[in-house]
Amino acid sequence: MFIRQAELFEGVSPEANAIMERNKTKQSYKEGDIVFQEADEARCFYIIEDGKVGLFVGRQEEMHFLVDYPGEIFGWSALVQPHRYLAHARCMTECSVSRVSMQAMDEIVKEYPSDGLLIYKNLAAIAAQRLIAAYRDRGEAEPKQVAYGG
Repeated sequence: MFIRQAELFEGVSPEANAIMERNKTKQSYKEGDIVFQEADEARCFYIIEDGKVGLFVGRQEEMHFLVDYPGEIFGWSALVQPHRYLAHARCMTECSVSRVSMQAMDEIVKEYPSDGLLIYKNLAAIAAQRLIAAYRDRGEAEPKQVAYGG
């Protein structure tokens, strides 16, 4: 049931959602626990159910993102090459998350390609939103929108 609430799966068919549900495990973490480290091999992605997870980029933690609303995803490096986490994830509070293997996404793309395309479109939108938020948090001007066409 929870998968249907996740931002990544908005608009996806019940069949694709069922694949995700079958391939998820619920995990609990304590405040301060590390979910994954930067540069680790990314074999799964996560969906926050409850709590807050901080994503930290760089050795000096130069950039920080907070994942804190139910259905928000993190660790999406499992879905894209080179399948290595680009940040480390640390629990800022006690957390409950759904952990989903990258094989679930592979199965959806194979069995339900239109759902796979929609999920990747959703992922692109999520990444763009977080990039804009990162620019705002750093006090920089937002990137200019460039129209591409023929």
